[in-house]
Amino acid sequence: MFDASSTASAAAGGRWQPGATPAGQLTRPKAVAHARLQHQRRVWQPASIPHRITVVAAAAAADGSDDEEMVVRYGKSVAVPPELAAGLAPLAAACGVADVAAMARAVAALSFLRQQGVLAHGLAVAAYLQGLGIEQGQLGRLLRRCPMLFSWPAEQRAAVLFSQLMRLGLSAGQAADCFKQQPQAAATPSFEAAIAVLAPLLAAGSKTAGRTGEQLLGDLLEKDPSAVSLLRWGTEALQRNGDNLLQLGLSRQQVVAALSHNPALLALNPKRLAMLEALLQQELGADRQLWVKVLLRAVRVAGCSVVTLRQRAQALVAEFGREEALRMVGNAPQLLAIDVIVWRLAMAVWRLCGVSDPLAVVCKNPALLGYDWLNPSRLANLLALQRLLPRQPSAAQVIERYGVYITHLAPKKLTGRLLYLEQLGLLQQLVADKRAARQEWRQRQGLSAGSEAAGEPVFISVFDVAMKSPAQFAGLIQHAEAWLSEDSELVSSSPSFEEFSKGLHQLPAWQRLWADAKAGVAELKQQLPPELMRAADKTAAAESVTAAGSD
Repeated sequence: MFDASSTASAAAGGRWQPGATPAGQLTRPKAVAHARLQHQRRVWQPASIPHRITVVAAAAAADGSDDEEMVVRYGKSVAVPPELAAGLAPLAAACGVADVAAMARAVAALSFLRQQGVLAHGLAVAAYLQGLGIEQGQLGRLLRRCPMLFSWPAEQRAAVLFSQLMRLGLSAGQAADCFKQQPQAAATPSFEAAIAVLAPLLAAGSKTAGRTGEQLLGDLLEKDPSAVSLLRWGTEALQRNGDNLLQLGLSRQQVVAALSHNPALLALNPKRLAMLEALLQQELGADRQLWVKVLLRAVRVAGCSVVTLRQRAQALVAEFGREEALRMVGNAPQLLAIDVIVWRLAMAVWRLCGVSDPLAVVCKNPALLGYDWLNPSRLANLLALQRLLPRQPSAAQVIERYGVYITHLAPKKLTGRLLYLEQLGLLQQLVADKRAARQEWRQRQGLSAGSEAAGEPVFISVFDVAMKSPAQFAGLIQHAEAWLSEDSELVSSSPSFEEFSKGLHQLPAWQRLWADAKAGVAELKQQLPPELMRAADKTAAAESVTAAGSD
């Protein structure tokens, strides 16, 4: 599948060898390890459900009694009251929730007062929300996700918050989506204070004419329901955080533009930002301008602990040198927002694919380090480019030249368009460099490189395939077909890419590419150093737990 040498080790700079035995792999007695793990796992078996609840099942007692279901509430393990499910059954039925036990677990993670509130007021809240037009299916999802909303009298909490959100232009269903994204928003008695700060800010920094600040805030929540978390903040905190961003050098327009991508920007504490800015200045020599760029393009960095951010900065310096690390962060601030193992794994994969100088790839486009190169979709893009491009470049050449397309585009677009060209017989028009191909053709015709000529071929570049809009790509295909054939009927009979893509997954060529990509990922994992894979697995597991907790 890829070029291979006799040695396969990422650390040694070897290449990917399909079917090669992993260097340093140890034989593992899986059955014994599994049995030992099951014996040790006496107490808890985690499973994720909404609202940052961890459900646990206590091991069966020695006398054979049934497992006792428990949840974690405020960091402590507590039992789910046996009678809770029965009490919630009428509410579950009204909201179309079939799994009453799961709903009981969600409610059991609330405080005792809020549990009693759900039992007392849940049916009334459900009736109120249905009156707003929320259908039963969405109502059930909202109940499972945000039971806290149902724990106050409807007129005290749900009616207040929904009316405030709907005043911003949201529908009842869109308002419900906000609470599904951020269940803790239901703990806020009113959003009025935050709206009073955010609406003027958005109005002052927006270039959209004819929209009030409240309408713009509604637009933001419609686009990103999780932005409702900003409405939990008080007037003083929001004003302080906003003023601090302006003092850092951001304009109001930049703040508003950034909020549309990262609403969390306005929740950043000024003291914390100052501390992290000082850290990057110390470790990388970063100035205020770079810090602003980090906030605008990688706001997650501000959520890192001091220890984590220092480790990431120091790792970049150790690997690439201080000057190059500073340049890389300037071009790709997101490198500070990812675990070190992500970019180390990326470089190891490149080496296995034959890239002799990964640093050269990094210098050209440091953002490529921030992606999972063991994702089958990326390997599918790589294989498609390698097999379908003229002269069939090596995997290393594809990574070096087209890495940004591999990482940024879905296979349906990049690989799909390449297979579409193959079906139409247009691969012969595909070139790496359209301008160079055109000049070469003119020279063969005895023409000057800068002059146009009748009958000049229609070339299609990799950039055209990867980046053209659907309309532009369709026009280019039509132009190329017209050049190849004078038969207008033949041209019009060709299927559009939209029609072609509907059956893409059934194409044998697609299925072969996808199967090869999955097999390639497995082979790469075998050839990567075991300690690197263990660290990657540990990082992936930690991120999975974090994601489950934030859901």
